[in-house]
Amino acid sequence: MFFSVLTLVLSFLQVSSISTDTSGLSALSVDKALEIAYRQNPQINRLQYQIRAQKKEETLSIGLYDPEIRYFKEGIGNQSFSEQRWSVSQSMDFPLNSYFKVKQQQALTRSLELQLQDLKYQVKADVKAAYAQLAFTLKSGALARERVDLFENLHQAAQARSDMGESSEIDAMQADLQLQEARNSLESAFNAIMNARYDLFQTIGLDPEEQTYDIGFTDTLEYVIVEINQEEVMNRLDEHPRLRQIRQEVEASTFGKKRAKSAYLPNLSASYYRQDFGNGFDFYGFEVGVSIPLWFATRQSQQVQQANALESAAEWKYEDARLLMKKQAEQTWHSYESSKNNIERFQENIQAKSFELVQMTQKGYSLGELDLLTLLEAQRTYLRTQESYFQTLRDYYLTVIDLERFLQSDIIFN
Repeated sequence: MFFSVLTLVLSFLQVSSISTDTSGLSALSVDKALEIAYRQNPQINRLQYQIRAQKKEETLSIGLYDPEIRYFKEGIGNQSFSEQRWSVSQSMDFPLNSYFKVKQQQALTRSLELQLQDLKYQVKADVKAAYAQLAFTLKSGALARERVDLFENLHQAAQARSDMGESSEIDAMQADLQLQEARNSLESAFNAIMNARYDLFQTIGLDPEEQTYDIGFTDTLEYVIVEINQEEVMNRLDEHPRLRQIRQEVEASTFGKKRAKSAYLPNLSASYYRQDFGNGFDFYGFEVGVSIPLWFATRQSQQVQQANALESAAEWKYEDARLLMKKQAEQTWHSYESSKNNIERFQENIQAKSFELVQMTQKGYSLGELDLLTLLEAQRTYLRTQESYFQTLRDYYLTVIDLERFLQSDIIFN
């Protein structure tokens, strides 16, 4: 049962013939995984609603307050004189204060939009990385299957030579032990594939009811030559959504400081009224008023100092993010360059020689020219070489995926 399920899982590697129509979930490509992730990611959905609310805040920031309707009456109980008045009053912030408030909220809206853009880049990187890890475990599973095949052939050859008296029973026993170890490795590879599948499903937010075993994976790890210039990576950093988002926070804090200073200007109010509308005394009038920042030492002055501090904090936040991103970009590029060089060495020399070594030792052992230990070491060398190659290929993919975030463009799995 185990090996039948494992065979089904390993068949995911041979899905190039599966239809590229991924409207369902019989095949899950990187594009389909990203489509699901963008739709299901809680942080993306939260930010989208937060942006909607923030856009409404722009309109609400206009310093225009609800009008007041007032009724006034004087001389109640005095038969000789009674005065009354109806009025409509309107208060508003000084126009400059409203202007800076709106500009501040607009900057905060742009900041949230850039934060959403940056989050989508991060989600894309997470999904691609999870997919690359799954593709790596599938290749490791195929290698584990190949290892079992190698040691099954070796066990058969060793047993046959032992039966014919050409080698000792110890060789057959040792070959059998190697075969059992290979089968254990195959089971571990199966478990790693299962874990990588669930990690991918969790990353994209796939509903548990849709996480079936018959899902195929149409993209795999293949070495694609990608030339990425270090200078280009560094030059693109200033346009990264993360840094642009913090720059919008700095701009918002600058408008906040201007708004705090404009609080020294008076607020305005106006009233229109009808007074003493008795016989012969119908009057209409209006009045205007301004606020006096009498308590500026405890209000406006403190607000300005607070706004100055917030602006400085935002500027230092930008500087911290810029330095951190520069370091991460340089480290990632050097990791990419190292992985790329390692892969090219594998392809140019190491892989071919290790495979040729296995073939030569297998032939020599079958002819009785080489002993079992020599063949075992050759096979182990070949398997280690293949495993190291797949690990390096995975690391190469992961570093290129990281560089995609800095370049803000798709390079692999595209």
